Amino acid sequence: MSKASALGTGSSFQQARTVSPRRAAIDAATKAPTEGAPPPVKLPVSAISINPANPRGEMGDLTDLAGSLRDHGQKVAITIMSRYTYLEAHPGMEAELEPKTRYVAIDGSTRLAAAREAGLTEIKVMLDDDLGSNPDELLESALVANIHRQDLDHLDEARALQQLLAVHGTQEALAARLHRSQGWVSQRLALLSLTPKLQKKLETGEEPADLLRLVGRKKPEEQEEHLQQLKDKRAQAKADKQAAAEARKSAPAVPDPRQAPAASPRQVKMPWDDGVASMDIIFSKVNESERRKLIGRYLELLHTPEAFAAELAAASSPEYRERLAELLLDNQ
Repeated sequence: MSKASALGTGSSFQQARTVSPRRAAIDAATKAPTEGAPPPVKLPVSAISINPANPRGEMGDLTDLAGSLRDHGQKVAITIMSRYTYLEAHPGMEAELEPKTRYVAIDGSTRLAAAREAGLTEIKVMLDDDLGSNPDELLESALVANIHRQDLDHLDEARALQQLLAVHGTQEALAARLHRSQGWVSQRLALLSLTPKLQKKLETGEEPADLLRLVGRKKPEEQEEHLQQLKDKRAQAKADKQAAAEARKSAPAVPDPRQAPAASPRQVKMPWDDGVASMDIIFSKVNESERRKLIGRYLELLHTPEAFAAELAAASSPEYRERLAELLLDNQ
């Protein structure tokens, strides 16, 4: 007799295997087909326990989610595994599971809690007893599902990554497992090095996560000052961008050389005192091959990568530089 039969699992679960969040994440990254997965079935909410090892530390306010489930219905099924299989992977956690439940929510504990708050009696589920055979594999399954939905608190995500790092050994190995870059992993782990004060500001949304990821790499006594520097640079970059936009509006229109009479081509006067307008003219006149040579020559004139980094920092936003760093790391 199978474990499902021994636990009284409905016949619908024995007709076909389901696609786990971990498998779906791998399929999405490799473009593997996921068609043919069986439709979800419904179970009583009272039959499913919330996962006590959920990477999400707190459920938060469930009012909006409960209202959406009640008024618009459940769009995505939660993923569960049998209580028996869960306890095989988590021996000794019997007391932490809700009594008289037969299944455990691996991906969807928040939706399960919201369904209960909404007064729903049933919830759509997908059963997958292959999510993992030990606590680390189950954590990885839940983490991957939350990462791909971007549905996890920043610090909860960082703590889960820290736990998985102990399993995979290196940031590179963990990044490959999660189909992310090493820089992506490193930036999120940096949040764990923030001072308690800055971690609190991250949780409340008082300070942005993208800047705090950079701040976390600094010594605790340097973090507040470095954060202010980054915020000042961002504000200056925003002001410069607005000023450039205003300058473009007031600048005289640049004639299109393609519309000039063939017999008497007009010379375009370069607005050298306006870098943005000058670059617009150059970009319109230089083809793709020559643009690469132009960029290459610009880098040669700067002489050093440090000089280029300083130029880039002054001319771009932190988000743009972070994305560029990730792309460069991915192309190594």
